[in-house]
Amino acid sequence: MKPRLTLVWHEAGNALYHDRFRELAKLFELTVLGPAVFAGVDYAASAKEHPGFDLKLFKAHASGHWLSYVSPAMLAYIRANKPQVLYVHEEPHSLTAALAALLKRDSILVLESSAINMKGNFFGLNLAERSVYAHADIIFPKNAEVAGVLQARGADRAKIAAPLGNGVSLDSFRPIETARAQLQALFPQTAEVFGDAMLVGFAGRIWRPKGLETLARAARQAQVPLLLCGPVSDADVATTVQQLGAVLLPALNKAQLALFYSALDLFVLPSEPTPNWREQFGRVCAEAVFCGTPAIGSNVGGIPGVVGEQATFTPANVDELAAKIETLKSDQARADLLQTQRQHIDSNFSWSALANRILAETAGRIKG
Repeated sequence: MKPRLTLVWHEAGNALYHDRFRELAKLFELTVLGPAVFAGVDYAASAKEHPGFDLKLFKAHASGHWLSYVSPAMLAYIRANKPQVLYVHEEPHSLTAALAALLKRDSILVLESSAINMKGNFFGLNLAERSVYAHADIIFPKNAEVAGVLQARGADRAKIAAPLGNGVSLDSFRPIETARAQLQALFPQTAEVFGDAMLVGFAGRIWRPKGLETLARAARQAQVPLLLCGPVSDADVATTVQQLGAVLLPALNKAQLALFYSALDLFVLPSEPTPNWREQFGRVCAEAVFCGTPAIGSNVGGIPGVVGEQATFTPANVDELAAKIETLKSDQARADLLQTQRQHIDSNFSWSALANRILAETAGRIKG
């Protein structure tokens, strides 16, 4: 009989993450709870689509931000339907995490966190956050840096498990042989970068901390074409990278992203940290690898854990990034890197692998 697991998350209704829940549902009797509307996005239709697991979305208050949202109806459901594992995918200083922790009773309380700074901790005086740590049985940090932040915030080191990164679905991301032809049919401007030269690319927000100006300058120095896609947060960054020769596509859906990754020869995630932000995982690197494209990235946050230390470079260092690109102009060099990365990501960052990890960590503690 599968153990009963209830997972609480503010993006429970986001279909982009439902592959993860489907894998968890193979190992657990799974119920996923969250707000029907979060950050202005209405997820109510998701609950009617029979996603392959039990999804329940509730009316919530202050649902514009994960820190403040709360749903009395969702909390009442947890109280009335005690799970064996209560999995709270919220930050420890959020209101929902604090209230859910009080409903633990004899369930195993698992906390998954991506905390990157000390905001809201109030020098350890946040009593609600301290209560979350006291009630938690297992704490999954997103990466090793997050583990250190959680300990500094007051979490018991003995409760902090090895990092649990994000995952990627093999069903959604796989190589597509005709990717360039299909992508060019959708976006004719890609003809400017499709050719015999190695094609470098990036997918994600067009935002200064993503390091895209560094990438564009490095691509120009290495004399390789550059293809980018994503929503624009910093218009001046978008202008600069295009002036440097990059072709910029809009934000793509999941099916289009698989085409995008498959069309590239090398994916680059050149993130540059700020005082309040660091790249937590680098899921786009894993997605690219599953689509048959090797990835490199800056040695920031969780990126090295995905691509491998040998595939990293110093953030904001144009010369170093250009040199790294040069070393991968050989088909064989890229094939060797891809083989290593694919084996690593298959074992550690597929949704199936992460679901099995959660089961392994909780199995010995589960009560009848």
